[in-house]
Amino acid sequence: MRMFRKILVTMGLILLWASAVIAVVAVEARWFAHPAVVRGDLASIENHLVEKFKDARVGSAALVLVQGGKIVAEHGFGVANAETKVPVKPDQTLFLQASVSKAVTAWGIMKLVEEGKLSLDEPVMRHLKRWRLPASETYRDKVTVRPLLSHTAGLDDGLGYGGFLPGEQVQTLEESLTSTKDSTVGEPRGVIVAREPGKDLAYSGGGYTVLQLLIEEVTHRPFADYMRDTVLQPLGMTRASFDFDKITSEGRAQDLVPSFDREQKVHPARRYSAKAAVSLYATPRDIAQFALAFTRENPVLRQETLKQMMQPQPGGWGLGQTLFVGNDAGGYVVGHDGGTFPAWGAVMRVNPATGNGIVIMVSGAQVPVSQLGNDWIYWETGKVPYAARWQVMLDRLLPASVAILLGAIVLVLWRVFR
Repeated sequence: MRMFRKILVTMGLILLWASAVIAVVAVEARWFAHPAVVRGDLASIENHLVEKFKDARVGSAALVLVQGGKIVAEHGFGVANAETKVPVKPDQTLFLQASVSKAVTAWGIMKLVEEGKLSLDEPVMRHLKRWRLPASETYRDKVTVRPLLSHTAGLDDGLGYGGFLPGEQVQTLEESLTSTKDSTVGEPRGVIVAREPGKDLAYSGGGYTVLQLLIEEVTHRPFADYMRDTVLQPLGMTRASFDFDKITSEGRAQDLVPSFDREQKVHPARRYSAKAAVSLYATPRDIAQFALAFTRENPVLRQETLKQMMQPQPGGWGLGQTLFVGNDAGGYVVGHDGGTFPAWGAVMRVNPATGNGIVIMVSGAQVPVSQLGNDWIYWETGKVPYAARWQVMLDRLLPASVAILLGAIVLVLWRVFR
């Protein structure tokens, strides 16, 4: 009986110690997930971000800050060309935007909605001819534009797109939707409707590939051409393109950032079937122009359309935009993050209420770009996004586990030999 009581007391002490460690981590995540910056002081956040890049290994990177509806700071880091070592130029150097492409694609879709060529709540099957969701799927006729934009269409593909290397056959859009060969997660698979649309959030690259096909079916034009003429050029994104081959045929290959990995080794550039989801190339200034379009009248979308896009859908996503935190003006800080193989990263955040925003792009830079975007959100709003707190907890997971284990060992030895 005495031994049993001793074991129970020891276990209780270990549980108490583990709870104390977890509580410390939770407090850190609550109070220390924000950076040491002075809110409202532009130089403070600019210096903070620049120092993060200077302290990191960088292949190519860029930072743009927008304040009061104007570009107020532009910085390039690393090289725009691995051979010539020419520096990154924010107004000229082209970075792959990865999933930030989705935020831009959403504008192309919403333009068709404004023009009455699409409806947010009309089944997309009415427009699809070249490829159709499998007939065996119960909910395929309930898939509409709204849930496709907000990742609530019931799709379970979970696709990220790795692209195709030189010499590899790039799949057609229809082939990719049927069974993508460049998935970065899991085996090749197609886009299917696994659950009732409009209910739950499940991030879907495949959903934006369906939207790409929808644009082509409705406009009878190649997706990249439509986006160039309807969204990119009117917004002043003059160097941006969803078409890699078009960039090179225009003699702009020297402006393309090398595809660095995290060790700054250069990989061959890849081509994508899923252009809408991942393939936009743009300069930092191009994406800054896109961010500015959220803050003022623009030649593409009406203000009431933008407000609709920035309203939360089931699961908390907007129509093509991530809603990061409330901005205390009845809206949200919005934008998108992106990342793809081998080490591309992109961040766009904007507060439409203040006209302030941030753009970050990297290739092969060992910099946590989403975390830096969250640092800017704290500087802008005083709020720490959930993702930032969660990241602190993940960063503390290993040391916390070690502390719990060592504490448990000490307690056991103390109880045994006391």
